[in-house]
Parts: sequence; C-alpha cells; structure tokens
Amino acid sequence: MFNVSTVDTIVWDFDGVLNRNIVDGKFTWNDGFEAEFGQSIETFNEMIFNDKFGEVLTGEMTLIETVSDWAGTVGYQGDLMNLIEYWFQNDYNLDERVMGWLAASKRSNMRNVMGTNNEAMRTQFIAEDLGFADRMDRIFASGLMGVAKPDEAFFNMVSDELAVEPDEMLLIDDNQDNIEAADACSWQVHWFDGEDYDGLEAKLQEVGALG
Repeated sequence: MFNVSTVDTIVWDFDGVLNRNIVDGKFTWNDGFEAEFGQSIETFNEMIFNDKFGEVLTGEMTLIETVSDWAGTVGYQGDLMNLIEYWFQNDYNLDERVMGWLAASKRSNMRNVMGTNNEAMRTQFIAEDLGFADRMDRIFASGLMGVAKPDEAFFNMVSDELAVEPDEMLLIDDNQDNIEAADACSWQVHWFDGEDYDGLEAKLQEVGALG
C-alpha cells in the first residue's frame, strides 16, 4: 500500500472531473447545434468521434482536418473556425465544488497539473480562455504529447517530465481504464465517478491537499 503522505503532485483530469460537460449521456454543446448550423448533430458526432478521432487526440491529425472532412461530406460551407469556437464555448461546465478543491490544493502548496486527452486547439482554449494556465502548474495534453491515456507512456512521460517518483503522483480521473493504467505505472489513483464528492474530498484531505 502506498504511503499517502508522499504525494508530491496531483494530476487532475479535465473532462469528467473538473469539467462536467456530459449531461444525461450527451455533450452539453450538442444542444443548439442544429439550429445554429443547420446540420445534423448525430451525423457530426458519428463522423468526428469515430475510431480516427484517436489520431486527433494524439496530434497525428488536426481537428480542423477532421471537421473539414465532415464539411466536405455533408456539403457544409460555413466558417469552420466559427463552428469549432461554438463547440468550445459551449463545451464547458466547470464543477464548482471540484474547482474549489483545486484552488485549495494550490494554496496548500501541493503541485497541481492537468492530465487530459485533448488535441492542441481545445487545449489552448482550456489553458488561455478558461484560465487553466494560471490554475495549474503544468498542463499535459495528449495532442501535444503524441500519446493519450490510458497508454502507460502518457503516465511515464508526465512523471519523467516532472522528475517525480511514480508513487508520489496522484491521478484523479473518471475513466477506469486510465485509473488502471496509472496504477500499473505505480501511481496513486482515485476514481471519481462524478457523484461521490465525499470520497474525493476525503482523498484530498488524506493527501494534505486541503490544508
């Protein structure tokens, strides 16, 4: 069993932990898409979030390329950057309670970083427009790293880059595959299911992140 007192760095997942952008099984930004752009959101999701989206998440293919492929297929001739901006602007619903704990952890002098599966454009939006560049000590994003969770290389790259022993890292994530992969890399882990706030608060208190 890990000694929780040795936690040096908390790695926060974005979507599903800090950001609650899925409600009743669908992305919040999907509402209003068809009225705004006159296109089927079902078709958009099917063409964007398919097996090839993994290449977008790791930077092998850009988001604008895959959205352009969709536009060419359905005959959409609008401004693609405007569409992507609509997506980003309507795809965040920050969890106030978890954000409060992040702020408390930062005040406690715990190192806090983000570990997220996001491509470069949305990562920039998260960092700059949503202000996470100031809220986090570092942001580790799959689109900039060339590897995505749950690949163990993601976790090894983060701990190596920070020069922190793996068992001094704590991952907070909503995806059980990511949790299992981090655990296999000797990280400490906490699975947040989006409902057990008491459990997450207790874990943060246990590692000294809440003062």
